[in-house]
Amino acid sequence: MQQPGRLRLRPWLEEQIQSGRYPGVSWLDQSAQIFQIPWIHAARHGWSIDRDATLFRSWAVHTGRYRPGKDQPDPKTWKANFRCAVNSLPDICELRKHSKKRGSNAYRVYRMLPSTKTHRRTRGENIFTMYAPTPKGEQHSGPYSQRAVPVRTQKKCQC
Repeated sequence: MQQPGRLRLRPWLEEQIQSGRYPGVSWLDQSAQIFQIPWIHAARHGWSIDRDATLFRSWAVHTGRYRPGKDQPDPKTWKANFRCAVNSLPDICELRKHSKKRGSNAYRVYRMLPSTKTHRRTRGENIFTMYAPTPKGEQHSGPYSQRAVPVRTQKKCQC
């Protein structure tokens, strides 16, 4: 559940890009909503938690997953949680052809797609129970009588 006053990832990320607080986190083309995030591997020589994990740490603090002074710093988890959060958004996708995965200046390039209003499920409602198959031998009636099975689609970036 979202904490009061807590921004969702997209508006939070837009705010961070605009702020210029994080080295390398910047718009490449603001009108096309294309931006980059440094993605340096922690095993790289010269990697620093205070320089290379600041955006990920800030997201962890913002979400309440990391409390400075109380929790042990865990940049690997911060980065994984941030990556999963970004990848779960339907309106942000990585431009893999433009990302640089290796080296001391590795980065990922993303594009923010126009926001879309999506159906928000109510608490306890699950997409798979909405389309649950009928038990053998029972007749199924109602809005899902065709025994529809949702198809998971991969998000596609139009570049």
